[in-house]
Amino acid sequence: MFYYVGRSIGFVLMWIVVKPMRLKYGNKKVEIQNDFILRQLNGKSMILISNHIKPRNKFLKIITMPYDAFVIRGVLKRYGIYTTALTSYDSGMSNKGRKSKWLRRKEQLVKGIVKSIDLIPLNRNESDPVTIKDFQRRIKRGNLGIGIFPEGSWYRGFRKSRILYPGMVVLSKRYNLPIVPLYLDAYNLNKPIRLTVGEPVWQVNDTTEVMAVIKTEFIRLNQLSKKQVILNNGSHVGSEVLLEDDNEGMEVSTSVS
Repeated sequence: MFYYVGRSIGFVLMWIVVKPMRLKYGNKKVEIQNDFILRQLNGKSMILISNHIKPRNKFLKIITMPYDAFVIRGVLKRYGIYTTALTSYDSGMSNKGRKSKWLRRKEQLVKGIVKSIDLIPLNRNESDPVTIKDFQRRIKRGNLGIGIFPEGSWYRGFRKSRILYPGMVVLSKRYNLPIVPLYLDAYNLNKPIRLTVGEPVWQVNDTTEVMAVIKTEFIRLNQLSKKQVILNNGSHVGSEVLLEDDNEGMEVSTSVS
């Protein structure tokens, strides 16, 4: 029952919050660098990692709504890549190792909301074979981008010293997915927005080694984006994409199968 209540709440949130955000930020004019990599990935499912931008807009901060996810989603949609994200809905375990009825009801409510706003619900403490089976089916279908912000939180800028969390490496190993780094320069929406696509990590073996490669690639993309700003003062480089209206975009599983 609580799951379906959550689905109803999520449906309302989808129409009054998520879809307007998609229309507003998913249709921004974006310069794309190395877009040939996105074309090479056509038909494949992948993990997409990006820097996480702290909104300047106070309202967006209050509702903790990251506009960068909508900008990236809008760009990738034009390349046939439908993006989503894994979102944890579990409340953890109680001190006695058992969950109360209230916690279980709360989890089902949140799971329903997450499902309705086009995200994939993830329970970190209990097995959820139905969700996992549905997730695997979508991966096999192809053209699915699973978005992760490895910084863990949002920031006003990117620094070399920043810690990146290895969740994408675990996911890549488990489902044999390539990791595609993206660097989004959209800290000031009054200036041109740029998305730089990095070299994919096709195979993950050693976690420490892969994390070092990813961090080096983020630093390179950051520097490349800055050079692009300088070049664009004299001439226009890169491919501009003016995104069209959002119809439905991301593949949606309307029910758990």
